Amino acid sequence: MKRRLVKHGEATMMISLPAKWLKKFNLNKGDELEVEEDESSLNIKLSGKEIKKEIALNLSTLEESSIRTLISNSYRLGYDKILISFENEDMFKIIKEVVENSLIGFEIIKKDKKSCQIESITEPSQDQFDNILSKIFMNIEELFNIIEDPKKMEEEDFKEIDKKIQQYSNFCRRVIIKRASKTSIIEFSFHSNIIHATREMNHLIRYLEKNKIRLDKSELDFAKDAHNFYKSLQKSYQSKDIKLLEQLHKSEKELIYTKGYKYLEKSKNQVVIYSLMTIIKHFYLSTSPLMGFLISEK
Repeated sequence: MKRRLVKHGEATMMISLPAKWLKKFNLNKGDELEVEEDESSLNIKLSGKEIKKEIALNLSTLEESSIRTLISNSYRLGYDKILISFENEDMFKIIKEVVENSLIGFEIIKKDKKSCQIESITEPSQDQFDNILSKIFMNIEELFNIIEDPKKMEEEDFKEIDKKIQQYSNFCRRVIIKRASKTSIIEFSFHSNIIHATREMNHLIRYLEKNKIRLDKSELDFAKDAHNFYKSLQKSYQSKDIKLLEQLHKSEKELIYTKGYKYLEKSKNQVVIYSLMTIIKHFYLSTSPLMGFLISEK
């Protein structure tokens, strides 16, 4: 869509706004708009008018992961109202669990036999982004403590910790999409890789608990290596230190391709070593988008 500049006064230029866009948001003469400068672009946004986005989903499977992914992604994409059609009560039970476990501030406000409406009710402000992200880092630290300390595994409810991480991460990714900045894609990628690592941590803890396994010395040493790798990643984010990220590139190669392979050859429990290698790999993959984000901040 192209617009020609029209001179207005001695030093001002004007462009017309699309009539369809004005009509959609009921804008009239005298209404205020936000104009933000972004290098060679100007972003024009509504000022003081809250526009609620909504989407309709039609579920056709009982697969929990499919239902969870559909709803979670609608939430992350910034929709404020989600209308869902489903086939039976078993599907609704899954919907209810997803809303309760994955979406901060959203609730089911209407339901009939084969449909329901989910809407934002008590959603945190976008200004809480940094605080919520800090909670993600804190809970990841707790998962590492559980892996390394058998007593923690007995005392801590790691499922509840994992649930919180999922909720917080979904909220952060929702805010990133809503902000719609030039770094949104790489920020989203950073968070996604962090969460892939925590999912692997959760699977490892479940495996250790189910099979009554306690880490031997080499496995514990490797778990601490993974923990230290994560701490460096967290520190680089918080201090905006690109040099720390550069060091992690070297650390990853040593941990995966030297130590990891060596432990795999000698370990009696290769599942543990493989899981720890996967955790390190996901945290490592988050360094690339993080580096891009930190460069853009300079």
